Amino acid sequence: MLAFDCETTGLLKPEQTQLHLQPFVTEIYICKFNDKFEIIDEFDTLIKPPFPIPEFIQRLTNITNEMVADAPEFIEIYDDLCDFVCGEEIIFAHNASFDTGVIRYELERHDLQYKFPWPSRQLCTVELSEPIQNKRLKLHQLYEIATGKKEIIGAHRAKTDVLAMVECIKWLNQHGFWK
Repeated sequence: MLAFDCETTGLLKPEQTQLHLQPFVTEIYICKFNDKFEIIDEFDTLIKPPFPIPEFIQRLTNITNEMVADAPEFIEIYDDLCDFVCGEEIIFAHNASFDTGVIRYELERHDLQYKFPWPSRQLCTVELSEPIQNKRLKLHQLYEIATGKKEIIGAHRAKTDVLAMVECIKWLNQHGFWK
């Protein structure tokens, strides 16, 4: 099983928006975990976007232009990313439509949108947890329910958010929200 999160240069725009105006990935973290929810492998990298990261996004994610200045571009990590994901059956993301959407735009920019080895089951913890309070929960809200902790220290960084999400996935599994 995999869990992943991306940090980006902004939010997704309407689908008809020109591709170069869609957000770019600035960080990706993916972990593999076993059925005991122990992390057994990880893929973690900053990614250099083709333009400066907006100030608001820098403040939100604490990812600065200086941090990504020498980072690889998305196409440079593509093969390693494919190798990491290949053969897995399940992938989780908290807001899966956003995270998979931004990856799909990155792939499309390189004409690779049909070549990525997406796992056959893509599960969204927002959707899985909606029955808890009959509304969409933010990651920190679900994390508090799952762990009793009120805050995710270092939130809005890909690895921190994924590690919190794995705790949520474990709780969702224990309470029958997915199998």
